[in-house]
Amino acid sequence: MASFEKIVRGYLKQLQSEWNDANMDGEHTAELSFHPCLDSFFKKLADELAGERDTCVVFEPRNQARMGRPDWRVHDRETFGVYGYIEAKGLSLEPFDMASYKGQFDRYLSLGHRLAITDGIDFVYAFEQGCEPQCVSVVDKGLLKFSNWSDLEVNPKFEFVMRRFFSEPVPRYCDEESLVEQVALRTRYFADIVTQFASVPLDEAVDDAERDAIILLDDLKSFVYEHGDLRMRTAKVFADFVAQTVMFTLLYAHRMVCSERDSANDKHAKIRNFLVFKRGECRPLSPFLMVMNRIGAYGDKNFIMTWADECIRFLSYVHMTDEQKRQPDYHGLFEHFLSKFDPDSRFDYGAFYTPRELASCVVRLANEIADDEFDGASIFDDGNTLIDPCCGTGSFLEQLRECDDGHGRYLLCGIEVLPAPYMLATYRMAMLDGDSGRASPYWVILLANTLIDRAFNTVEEACTVEGVELSHVNEVSSRPITLVVGNPPSSDSFRKGRQEGFSFMDELLEDFRPPKKARHGRQNIQKQISNPFVQFLRWACFKLESNSGPSMLAYVVPNSFLENDSYRYARKYIVEHFDLLWVLSVDADARAGIRSDSVFNTQQGRAVMIAVRKCDEASKIHTYRYLDLSGKSRDEKIEYFEKDACDLLGSFVEYPVNLSDCSFVPLLPFDQEAYARYWPVSGDAGQEAIFKSYCSGIKLAPSSLFTHAKKSMLKRRCREILSEGMPAAKKWLGRQDKFPREDEIREFAEALAPLLKQGKFDAVFNQNTFEYAFRPFVTIKAFLWEDLLKRFSHVGGGGTRRRPELMKAYSGSETLGFALSHSPKDQKGELRQFASFCWHRPDNDLCRRGNSFLYLNQYPVGKRGDGKLESNVNERLCAAVSSLLGVGQGEASTAIVFYTYAILCSQVYLDEFEGALYTVNRADMRPRIPIANDSAVFRSLSDIGRRLAMLEKSSYRPSNVIGFDYDKLCACVPKDFKLHWAKGLQPFDEGNETVSLSGIDGEVVTVPCPIEVQHVVIAGYEVVKNAWIKFNSYEFTHCSFTKDDMRSFLDLLNKLFEYVRLVRESDEIVRQLLRPGFSLILPNANDR
Repeated sequence: MASFEKIVRGYLKQLQSEWNDANMDGEHTAELSFHPCLDSFFKKLADELAGERDTCVVFEPRNQARMGRPDWRVHDRETFGVYGYIEAKGLSLEPFDMASYKGQFDRYLSLGHRLAITDGIDFVYAFEQGCEPQCVSVVDKGLLKFSNWSDLEVNPKFEFVMRRFFSEPVPRYCDEESLVEQVALRTRYFADIVTQFASVPLDEAVDDAERDAIILLDDLKSFVYEHGDLRMRTAKVFADFVAQTVMFTLLYAHRMVCSERDSANDKHAKIRNFLVFKRGECRPLSPFLMVMNRIGAYGDKNFIMTWADECIRFLSYVHMTDEQKRQPDYHGLFEHFLSKFDPDSRFDYGAFYTPRELASCVVRLANEIADDEFDGASIFDDGNTLIDPCCGTGSFLEQLRECDDGHGRYLLCGIEVLPAPYMLATYRMAMLDGDSGRASPYWVILLANTLIDRAFNTVEEACTVEGVELSHVNEVSSRPITLVVGNPPSSDSFRKGRQEGFSFMDELLEDFRPPKKARHGRQNIQKQISNPFVQFLRWACFKLESNSGPSMLAYVVPNSFLENDSYRYARKYIVEHFDLLWVLSVDADARAGIRSDSVFNTQQGRAVMIAVRKCDEASKIHTYRYLDLSGKSRDEKIEYFEKDACDLLGSFVEYPVNLSDCSFVPLLPFDQEAYARYWPVSGDAGQEAIFKSYCSGIKLAPSSLFTHAKKSMLKRRCREILSEGMPAAKKWLGRQDKFPREDEIREFAEALAPLLKQGKFDAVFNQNTFEYAFRPFVTIKAFLWEDLLKRFSHVGGGGTRRRPELMKAYSGSETLGFALSHSPKDQKGELRQFASFCWHRPDNDLCRRGNSFLYLNQYPVGKRGDGKLESNVNERLCAAVSSLLGVGQGEASTAIVFYTYAILCSQVYLDEFEGALYTVNRADMRPRIPIANDSAVFRSLSDIGRRLAMLEKSSYRPSNVIGFDYDKLCACVPKDFKLHWAKGLQPFDEGNETVSLSGIDGEVVTVPCPIEVQHVVIAGYEVVKNAWIKFNSYEFTHCSFTKDDMRSFLDLLNKLFEYVRLVRESDEIVRQLLRPGFSLILPNANDR
C-alpha cells in the first residue's frame, strides 16, 4: 500500500472511532471532537507531500475562530511561506453546503492564500483567485453508514488536491504594488474583525475569548484617545486606526531594519525586536510603538498579537530589494493602499497629493522671497521652525530637505492625523537620513489633529497616545514659527458645524466670518468656513502672528478661495495681517467646464498662496503679485515649476487689492465709473436695486423621482414605484446618471401609499403636478405635492427645498421673472448668457453649478413667504419708468423685468462688462443694468426682452424660421425609437450644419441645425445637447421618442434660431445705450 493511502486509511479509522464515541455518549461537541485526528492527519500529510521542505502545521487555539481565523496554518519554517489554511466544521454525513463559505474563500484568496474547509470527509477548496470553490470527498459519503470507513476506496482526486495544497508556498518575490495591496487587504479584514467587538459591552461577551478581546479593545480606547475629535472615535474609525497602527508598524520595520540579505528568520527576529519600546523613548513612529507595547502587555497570544504575528510571517517571507525600499512612490503607496482599504476615506478627508515639482517650486519660491524680503535670510537658517500642519505623506517635508543646501540646524515638523500617511511621511524622512551627504535637521512627525483644542493648550500630564502627541504639537507650534507650508485637505464632509473639542478653532474662525450684523440664517457664504483648508489657514495665521520676527505662509488652496464670496472675510483677514502676497493659479476648476490640463488629480482648481509678515505689526497688503498658469498644458506648468525661483518670481505681475472684496484674482478691465452708475439687480440692505427680494429655485432631491417630460408617464411611474418598489424604480430610472438611493425610493412609495389606499392618488396627482422650468428651454412636469416635499426635506440629509415663497408667487397668474446665476465663472470657461426666463415654477438647477436665483415681478410679503403678492420692483424705479412710458406701475414693473432680461441676454453688454460679470459668487458684484431714460430705447429693449422670454414659454409655438419640412422629418422617426444620450456623444456636424438624433439600437435621424443654434449656451448648459436631448432621451423618460416629440424638437431649434436673431437685434440698441453721455435713470436720485 502506498504511503499516502496508508496515511488516509489510518486517519479514516481514527475518525470513525471518534465519530462512534461521540454518538454514543453525546458529550463531544460537533467540531472539537475530531480536531486531534485532523491535526495528526495534516501533519502526516505535510511530512509525506512537502518533500525536503521543513513544513510546520500550526493548530490555532479554538478561541481564535470568532476572530475570523481558520483552525490550521501550514507554512515553511525556514522561509515563513504559507502553503494555506484549513478550517474544520462539524462532521456530517450529509453533503457539504459550500454556498455559505464563498465570502471566506474570496477573502483568503485575495490575500494569496489557499484555503480548504472540511467536515472531515468533504474538503471544499479553492487555490486561485477567480476560481469557484470545489468539493472533493476522501471517500464516498453515501457508504459511510454501512462500512468500515478505512476499507472504502480512497478518492484519487483527493490525493491530487492535497499534493497541490502542499506543492509550494505562495510566491516569494513581491513588487511594490502587490505588497501594498496585500497590506491593505489584510488591514481591512482585521479592521472589520475589530469593528465587531469595538462597541460591544463587556457583559454581552458570549465566551472568554470575546471577553478578553473586549477588555483589550476597551483598554486601547482609553489608552489611545484623550479628548477632541469625536468623529475619530466611532467603532469603525477606532478599528481602522488599530489595524493600520499594527500593520504600518510592521511594514515600517520591514522596510527600515531588514535588508535584502536577511533570511526570513532574520527578518522575523528583527521585526519582533523593533517592537520592543520603552515609554519616553524618542523614536520615529513612537505613538505606534506605544500602542504595540500596550497590546503586547496582554501577552503574545491575544487576538491582535496573533494576527500581528501572522503579518510578521507574511512580511518575513516577502523579498524586496534595498533599491525598491529606497525609492518608493510615496503617493502611489498611499493612493493604492486607500483604494484597497477604504476608497471613500480619501475623499472624506479631502486629501490630494502634491506633485513633487510643485512642492519643490513652492519651497524654492518661499526661500527666494525670504532672501529678497528678509535681508538675505533663508528659511533654512539655524534656529528656524518649519511646520507642515497637515503633512500627508510628506511631500513638502521632503522638498524642504532637498532644497536645503546649507545643512541648516532648524526644526522641521510634520503633523498628520491619518495613520497611513503618517507612517509613510516618517519613513520618507528616515530614508533621507540614510542618504549619505544629506543634511539632517532635527525633524519630527507627529500623529495628531492640529485643529482640536488640546493642540492649543499645554498638556500637563499626558497619559494617552493622543495626549503625548498633542503635547508635542503644542510645544513645537508654540515656538516662533518661520514658515507654515502645506497642502491642506479640502472637503465639505470633514467637519460640519460646531463640534465638541474644536471650540478654540471655532472662536478663531469668527475672524473669517462676516460681521455679526451682516449674518443671517440660510447664509450659504458661511458654510465653507468649516472646510478644513480654511481651518488650517486660520491656524497658520494664528501661529505666525505669535512670532515677533519675520514669518511666512505657503499653502496650496482651492482656486475658488482667491475670489469666491464665501472666503471674502478670510481674504480680508490676510490682507490686514500680512505685508506681502504672491498668488500662483495652478489649475482651473474643471467643474465649470474650463479646459484645464491639471497637475492635481481633482476637478477642483488649485492655487498657491505665499503670504509674508515682516514683523509682528503687519502694515497691510496693498498690492499682490499674480501669475496664472491654469490655461497652460501640464507639461508647460511643470516647466514653469522647474524654473529658477528668481526667474519665476519675475513672471508675476503686480495688481492692486480691491478692498471691497479683497479678491486675489485681477479683473479684466472695464469702465468702472460707467458701471457704477447702473442699477444692481439686487443689493445689500439699504442699497437701491432693481429687485427688492430674490430666492433660489425649488430643489428636488432626487429630481428624477418628482419629474418627467410627460405627465402621463410621470403618473404611471409613480404608480409602479408605489406598487413594485425598487424593481420599478430600476426599470424607469436605472439608466440615469444619478439613480435615487434605496431609502429615497422607499420613502417616496410610503408617502404615496395612503393616497392609493384611499383612492385619492389621481386627484392629488392632478392637483399638484405643474409645468416646471427645469433647464433653459426645457419645461417638464413636476409632482410638487406639499406633503411629499416636506417629507423629503428630511430624507438623506434634507436635500429637498420646497421654497414656499416661490410656490406662493407662482400661484399668481401674472407672476413672471428670470433665473440668474450669481456665479457665472463657475458655469463655463468663458462668459456666456447666465440668465434664463421662467414662466413656470423654477428648478434650482436652471443655472448650472450653484443655485439659480429668481428675480420676479411680484413676491409674497412676510417672513414665511405665504403673504399676499406685492410688486418686487423698486418703487422709485417703477415710478420713473411709469412716467417715462406713460403706463401704470404694474405694467411698468413687468416692462422692467423684460428690459432687464434683454440687457442680460445682450452679447454686447456681456463683452463690455466681462470684467465685472465674469466672477464667482460675490454679493458686491451682482450684475448692474443701465436703465435708459429714453422711452423709445426702453420700449424697444423691453419688447425684445418680452419676445426672448416668450421663447421659453411652454405654450409658445414659434414661426418656422429655419424652414423645416415638419411632416417629412417627423416621418423619419422610426417606430419605437428610443432617443439616446450620453456624456461623450457628439450630435453636431458643424460642416453640414446638422444634428443627429441617435437611438439606443443604432438608428440615426439627421435634422438640419444652423451652426449658431448648435452653439447656444445658456446658464452653463448647451441647450440642444445637454438640456433638451438629455431630458427627452430614453435614459431619462423610459418611453419612445414619437413624431410629436420630433415636432417639439423642431420647435426648439426654431426658437433658438429666433433667440439668436433677437440677441443680435438687442445688441444694436445696447451698443447705443452704452455710449458715453446716454441719458440714464440712475439708482441714486442725487446723481446726474
